[in-house]
Amino acid sequence: MEPSSSTSKVAVTYWDPAALYPLIAPDLKARLPLRNLHWKSPTRPVRSISSLHVDLLPYSPSPSSSNNLQTSSAELTRVKSTDSTRSNDARRSASRTRGPGPGPRKERRHQIPGLRNTPYLKMYILRCDDNESYKNTQRKLLREWVTTHATADGGDNHDAHEWLILHVVLPGTPAAQQPRSSSSASTSGGGPRWMKGSQTLLDKIKYDFNGSNAKVDRVAQIRIPPNHPDLQTLSPPVAPSAAAATPESPGESEIAWLDLVAKLKTQILTSFDARVSQYEEDVREKDAQRRLPGWNFCTFFVLKEGLARAFESVGLVEDALVLYDELGFGLEAIVREQQKGEVIGGSFIGWTKEGLYWIEEARKALKARKSQDGGEPLPLEDTDDGNPISSEKKPYRELILSNEISIFDFRCYLFARQATLLLRLGRRNAERNPPERPASAHAAEIEGDDLFRLAEVCRRGIEFVTTVARVLRADLTAPQQEAESIKKDDSVSPEELGAIIDNLIASWKYSVCTQLLNQTGSISLPEGLEEGTDKGFVPKRTSSLGPRTSGVQGAQGSPSFPQAMKSNVTGLEEIAAARAELIVLARTVLENLAARRGWVGREGWYSVDNGSGDMEEIDLNGDGGGGGGGEKRKQDHWLSEGIRNKDLKEAVEGDGSSFYSRFAQLSEKAMKHYGLAKRYKSAERVESDLAALKFHLKEYETAASHLQRMTEFYETQGWGLIETTLLGMYAKCLKEMQKSEEYVSVLLKLLKKSAAAEKARLHRLAGKDDGETPIVQSPLGRLNAEHIDVCGYVSEVVKLSGDVSPEITTPMLNLWSDISVDPYPRHLTDRDGFEVGVRMRYLLNDSLPVDRITVRVVSAPPLQGRELTLESTSGVVMRRGIVKASVTTSQTIPGRYIVEQLAIHVGKLKFMHEFMARTTPEVPLGLVSNSAAAASLAKKTKISFYPSPRGLTGKLQMPKEIHLEKMRMVEIVVLAGENNISKGQLRIKSATAGLRLITSSLEALTGSDVVVVNAETPGTLGLQDFSAGSEIRLRLPYNSDNELTELMVRLEVDYTTEKGQFAFIETLNALVALPLAVNVQDIFKEHALYSKFQVSTAAAEVPLRICTVNLRDSKTFYAEGGQGTSGRMTVFSKQPANFTYKIKRKEDVVEPPESLALVIEYTNMDEELRHTVSNIFEEELEAAGFGRYVHWLLPNFFARFRHRSPTELETAALLEEFEIGTYEEYGWEDALEAIDPRSGEREKIETWLKEFFTKHASIALKQKHILETITRSIFIPVEVPALQVMHTVSLDLACDTDSRSLSSPYAPPMVTVGVALPATLSIRHSRGWDTLASPEALEKPMQFFYEVQHNPDTWLVSGRKRAHFTAKHGDSVSFPLVLLPVRPGHLTLPNVEIKRVPEKGEEEEDDDEVSCETEYRANADVVLVLPDIRATTVRIDSAYGADQVTGMA
Repeated sequence: MEPSSSTSKVAVTYWDPAALYPLIAPDLKARLPLRNLHWKSPTRPVRSISSLHVDLLPYSPSPSSSNNLQTSSAELTRVKSTDSTRSNDARRSASRTRGPGPGPRKERRHQIPGLRNTPYLKMYILRCDDNESYKNTQRKLLREWVTTHATADGGDNHDAHEWLILHVVLPGTPAAQQPRSSSSASTSGGGPRWMKGSQTLLDKIKYDFNGSNAKVDRVAQIRIPPNHPDLQTLSPPVAPSAAAATPESPGESEIAWLDLVAKLKTQILTSFDARVSQYEEDVREKDAQRRLPGWNFCTFFVLKEGLARAFESVGLVEDALVLYDELGFGLEAIVREQQKGEVIGGSFIGWTKEGLYWIEEARKALKARKSQDGGEPLPLEDTDDGNPISSEKKPYRELILSNEISIFDFRCYLFARQATLLLRLGRRNAERNPPERPASAHAAEIEGDDLFRLAEVCRRGIEFVTTVARVLRADLTAPQQEAESIKKDDSVSPEELGAIIDNLIASWKYSVCTQLLNQTGSISLPEGLEEGTDKGFVPKRTSSLGPRTSGVQGAQGSPSFPQAMKSNVTGLEEIAAARAELIVLARTVLENLAARRGWVGREGWYSVDNGSGDMEEIDLNGDGGGGGGGEKRKQDHWLSEGIRNKDLKEAVEGDGSSFYSRFAQLSEKAMKHYGLAKRYKSAERVESDLAALKFHLKEYETAASHLQRMTEFYETQGWGLIETTLLGMYAKCLKEMQKSEEYVSVLLKLLKKSAAAEKARLHRLAGKDDGETPIVQSPLGRLNAEHIDVCGYVSEVVKLSGDVSPEITTPMLNLWSDISVDPYPRHLTDRDGFEVGVRMRYLLNDSLPVDRITVRVVSAPPLQGRELTLESTSGVVMRRGIVKASVTTSQTIPGRYIVEQLAIHVGKLKFMHEFMARTTPEVPLGLVSNSAAAASLAKKTKISFYPSPRGLTGKLQMPKEIHLEKMRMVEIVVLAGENNISKGQLRIKSATAGLRLITSSLEALTGSDVVVVNAETPGTLGLQDFSAGSEIRLRLPYNSDNELTELMVRLEVDYTTEKGQFAFIETLNALVALPLAVNVQDIFKEHALYSKFQVSTAAAEVPLRICTVNLRDSKTFYAEGGQGTSGRMTVFSKQPANFTYKIKRKEDVVEPPESLALVIEYTNMDEELRHTVSNIFEEELEAAGFGRYVHWLLPNFFARFRHRSPTELETAALLEEFEIGTYEEYGWEDALEAIDPRSGEREKIETWLKEFFTKHASIALKQKHILETITRSIFIPVEVPALQVMHTVSLDLACDTDSRSLSSPYAPPMVTVGVALPATLSIRHSRGWDTLASPEALEKPMQFFYEVQHNPDTWLVSGRKRAHFTAKHGDSVSFPLVLLPVRPGHLTLPNVEIKRVPEKGEEEEDDDEVSCETEYRANADVVLVLPDIRATTVRIDSAYGADQVTGMA
């Protein structure tokens, strides 16, 4: 199976009668092997042969050498088998000749072409110095040689060959003076002239032997240089003078050699193509005869193998491998058919002779050991140190041809050939450096091996060993059933004979694995992986013994054992994995032998029996006969006879130390290879065996380092039984090492396994198939509770946990199941707080005392950040079965919660169960998780807390009076309920973004004797003697960065009663946005200010009720109101309310001006609705006996009640009644889920709610006691604008007195178009509204200008349309104007605008600093302008055709 025994080499026979070969041999061998050959077959793609070695074999036609010729030819026709003996037929074939004759005798060809190895090319080395000698002698000799040796015998091409004539030209001969051809003749140079037109000697040879067509050139010529050292050895020798002739140039010589090499390639490929075609035709013919009687597979095999060897000989190894694979499939088919009873393809012998020899030797050694005399040494049994798989170990092909081969030998030979070809493909360096041309080690490393091919050898080897081992057993057993001599031998029992056969098979398997490992080593592998360097295989355990937390998943990123990695090596992982499998196979053989000796369990190091499940105790120093396992192993007979492998025999003999060492060494090698192949799971499995070995050897520290990783690995892989066994070992190691913390953790894992088994048992007994925990089996069978003995572990864990410094946390599901929390909390009857029940199933037999149980709940979305912990008040003893307990809390934090965690505390042990785990929960052994079960569990753990009617509560309200000129405030009301609070502490915190509470200005409106204000801690108030039934009302100022519509405040109250300490925490909220908006419009008169106030709704959809509106006087001004400022009115979004007041300045008041106050009493329609419904809902709920749920149902009711449409609110404001809707509109299902249905109250409350909505479908509004509660007053400061200048302007027309005679006194004057109207513009200047001006400023004159603004299409104005005037307080000025109407109609008088003229040095922009108003009294005056018409004629036609009536006016 060595790749060196298979090379690309073809035979070339040369005839050298003139002994010229030594002259050309150096140059010819320097050009070998042949490179870059390309073979094209009609049935195949082009095949490229990178290199082809040529075996040059001499042949001399002289009679004296005829024997040598026959011997050489005989060697060529035989299979290369140095250790085999030729058969009689082969010797007879080699000795026969074709009969007497002048020429050499030819041997008879073998009847099977596949057994021949004949030359591909026959070459005649010709010495012909001139034309005369060629004509007289050499041509005749050449023709005889061609006829006798070069012409093929028969009509087949099994031995097809080509022939070639090599003309060697010696220096100084006439032939040397000739050119190579007549066409290349030249007259230049110092040599004699060559007559043009004459034929050269080379041309004549080509003409005589190439044929007329000259398609194949079979003649080549090589010229020897004159300085060649072997020229003097020729006979006759070359004359020295002739040798001094001018030689050919190096270029010409190189061309001649290239021509010779090209002819060698062409001729060899031609012969090869002819042979392949013939073989393929024969194979097809034989294959077609497969079903005919007499067809023999062995003959077919040898024939087809001849084709494969032909491919192999020219370097087409892959094609040869394909043929061997096909032969392998054919052999398997023949064997299967023969096993079915069909006689086809010939027969095979039933056993191998070597097998009989092995058994007989073992029997002799066994009998000698039994009859051993004390002083006589035992005879040594032979051992096989060689390779068991080799194609040259036996004359396999002759055995095949003679049908004397067994199936075992046939498979061994076939695999040897396949492996040889694969090794040749993998050993690239072996192909480049054949045995004839050794190269240095550095040259061999130029290109690495093909590791994929080497891995293929290993993979095929594993399949070969496992398959052929069964064939070998049948081969060894068959002769024992037929040999009568063995049956009569009573010294060896059948059991002992079976043990010998087992040993022979194990020895063979181990030897094959060792051979494959030795022959697949490569320089591309890292150091320490090659065979023979065992030291390198053993990794440094210092890096792999450290603790690992990530388990196998972490190992995938970084193996737990060091590796010398090589980068950029193709196929490195594949070869490492394949070699690792071989190592594991060899280790399995070793382990099975050790198991027969009793050193290993029947199913490995940690087998679990089907009965009790206990691991069997094994005497590591005994011979396997002691202990309880002796009865189980009585059928196993341990014998060392039959183990023919030396290393294997040394390992299994003695006291077991060699076995343990060899087993550990193989395990380390396998781990190393698996790590290199990145197959970490396989490496971990091997390491687990190594850990078990260390445990049995009581090397606890080393075993613990391995077991720590192995338990994590098998846990993640789901191999629960192996994990449990390893955990038991690990626990014992830790106990011996006195590592308490780790020991407790491992004991908890063992308890977990016991609990998981109990859980699976309960499910099987209950026959549950609800989708939550399907009943499954572990990979090694169902795990029962009896498999794990954990008696006393609970008490030991509790005892050791006290010595552990940090708290140990482990999941509750490890020891408990069916964990649930009652979703319906109960109010404590005699104090504030809640009580929640918990239920669980304890799975262990030993009782467990529990210190306390805690349950942690967190707020449900969308709220975040709230957290509440409930704790049991006393300890609980856990006993097997269902355990119920209760947890309580003295904190009242209303809201919806989800149970997040349940924890059981036992000393420093904490068993924790997460209800809100988002990841896949840890699944106990034998059970499978289900996402539907997790979703159902999450739904069951919702829980709602709300204050009890007797408990402390808080509210947030808007104040009754709102002063806009002051800081905004809210009122906080705290009700003590039925608690007599001796002391406490109240904290107020902002819960709204941007809100700032002015806690330093906090004021107690009621209960000031209860509240203790501490100036050093603003926002925190003390409480003392807060009796039951009382309340505290606090007023708290605030401000914010932006306008707030809703305000949220977190109220925290810690208080103490005679029942203990309690806490109340709630986030209170209130609407603080003002429901109304007020706009004001001022109209200045000379002596009064008219202000119009428009009151509208701030929220467009909420109507507003206005009770009274009053503008209160100030010290400087007083106001007079009109009608409609008292009495209730309703303001809608599209119907605001207007209120007008006349404001005058008080006389004789010199104080600075002071703003008035607009006071509006109002009620919010939305607030009225909520208070009305709340009052009715609360009263009837209390009357129905469900008052304890008021703090839960009422907030849920208003959470849906607030969303009313604008149409519904407007309708309620108009009709004074409101329809609250139906029961279905409010979606009470979510709220009712918080009420316990077990007592029937949920159904009762649901019935009451439906009756409430039916009874109160319409609720009357405007109830007096409700309005008194929610009526609020808002105080809006009203400042009188400071006006510096007031002008009163009038435009008086001087009209005719008759102009008003045609209309009423209030009718406008009538004028005619185009008639000029004289007018007077009067302006009165006043500074009476300038309340901030001093008397000196009032006397200072100011300059103004007026401008008459008119439309030229309406009026034409004549006079001073724009003029300046100067005035001081109380002055009046007049200006005459003339107005001329341009068009008829009701025309308004032109407008007049007055502006101040800036003084010198002032900018125009400074004029805006002086406020100025103008009262233009003629702003609404209208003049009726009539057209100027003197007469009008009117014609009226009679309707009855009478005379027309005409009149003139």
